[in-house]
Amino acid sequence: MARLVLLLSGFALCASVGHAQNDPKPKPTVFPASPFDAEADADNLHEAMNSQQQSNPLAIESILSRRSLKQRLQIAEKYKQSFRKNLENDVSKFAENCLVCSSFGQMSELMFSPLPVQYSHHLSKAMVGPGTTESVLTEILCGSKNNMIRNITQAYAERYDGKSLLADLEDETSSDLKKLLVLLMRANRSETYQVNAQAVNDDVLALFNNTDINWCEDSSRLNEVLALRSFPHVRRVFHELSRKTGKTITDIVNEQFYFGNKKGYVACVRVMQEPQEYFADVLNDAIKGLGTNDDALIRVTLTRSEIDLETISEKYEQKYGDSVIDSIKRDTGGTYRKMLTAFFGGDD
Repeated sequence: MARLVLLLSGFALCASVGHAQNDPKPKPTVFPASPFDAEADADNLHEAMNSQQQSNPLAIESILSRRSLKQRLQIAEKYKQSFRKNLENDVSKFAENCLVCSSFGQMSELMFSPLPVQYSHHLSKAMVGPGTTESVLTEILCGSKNNMIRNITQAYAERYDGKSLLADLEDETSSDLKKLLVLLMRANRSETYQVNAQAVNDDVLALFNNTDINWCEDSSRLNEVLALRSFPHVRRVFHELSRKTGKTITDIVNEQFYFGNKKGYVACVRVMQEPQEYFADVLNDAIKGLGTNDDALIRVTLTRSEIDLETISEKYEQKYGDSVIDSIKRDTGGTYRKMLTAFFGGDD
């Protein structure tokens, strides 16, 4: 029953993610295929991967990158019923003997995982090993609606042998950011779309009184606004603070916090105010310079493909003067590169 709940929650991506929208109609790159036949897709994938002559990677990429997550889960179920094999494992085999096989294997697993499971994976990765990537923690939890946070918590416990996401977050963070994350984990955000002007004004006055901001000394009201107020309310507060101070909310946060707390709070306010530009920057950071941050690249590709990945690509090109698909092609290789660019709507 718990698995069914996670599967169902992974189907409605846009409904489960509380993303701000600068663009009134953010554009995805992946849409549900129509008409759709899960059994036919499963048969075609099996044939493409088990041909006596040679495999057909193009057929695999074209099917998987042009199906919604809900449809991919249905294909995987039909594949298992028909061939008694795990589709995720079979797809992963196409990365054998390549330099990025582990990254492609990770992408293959997450392609067939409900969204809460994907997020639980990325939260765990952000806390594993020395240091913590605070920006990933707040990116996911500040940008998610209440029901998604509850489903992520459940998925985390199931995936990691009963471990508590809340306990791990408390162990891996400290100070103001820890308090914010604990508040977010309560999943008590208002989800009304109506904005009360007086309530906005009360929050603005509490956060900025007589030209004085001291969030680094007392972040309690800021944390309440970020974790408990509706997304439209929060964006109105940001707007009013910017109007009064002459600074962007990101500039204010940068001035108020230090080190990991700063990165966590900046990611939180940006993913709530300007998600497409924020994720364009995440992609740029993932592929610029030496090496590739495959975790970030896969995270953005799969979790945003049905929400706003096309708009993110447009923001990327506007800001960095380069196509994100071309950037990915230069920084990755093999089947991994082909699958990534296919999700962005390109070909190799």
